Amino acid sequence: MRRLAAALCAFAGVGCYTYTPLATPDPVPGTHVSLVLSDQGRVGMGPSVGPGVARVDGAIVGASDTAYVVSVSDILGINGNRSPWVGETVQVQRSYVSNSLERRFSRGRTFIVAGGAAAAVVAFILTRNLLGLGGGDASNTPPGGPSGNQ
Repeated sequence: MRRLAAALCAFAGVGCYTYTPLATPDPVPGTHVSLVLSDQGRVGMGPSVGPGVARVDGAIVGASDTAYVVSVSDILGINGNRSPWVGETVQVQRSYVSNSLERRFSRGRTFIVAGGAAAAVVAFILTRNLLGLGGGDASNTPPGGPSGNQ
């Protein structure tokens, strides 16, 4: 049961957000962003975040005409591996960014995920007869039916 709850929580966390293009060129501090690096950006950011980084995720600390300052939560490599960070601040030149996305809460996805999770829990409980609801156990009946019918 704990495994099921953990899996549902992990799944729910994934389903609640979407990434959309930044609404403004100067995002306010605290805005959660995903900065997709260009080829030039992967090379230029190598000394700061490591080689082969495709995307930098985190919260905006500040922004200027030439760079974003990000408190990094994790990075995604070009090989698909995700590396968690704990809020280290990194400056990302705007010229290094091929696409800047904002993480936004998605009400629709949240309701769908929550509804699916609730349905899965109910189905699990009902199929295991965990609440004691349902008919008696027919396996106690001797072969050939009740003893008075022979």
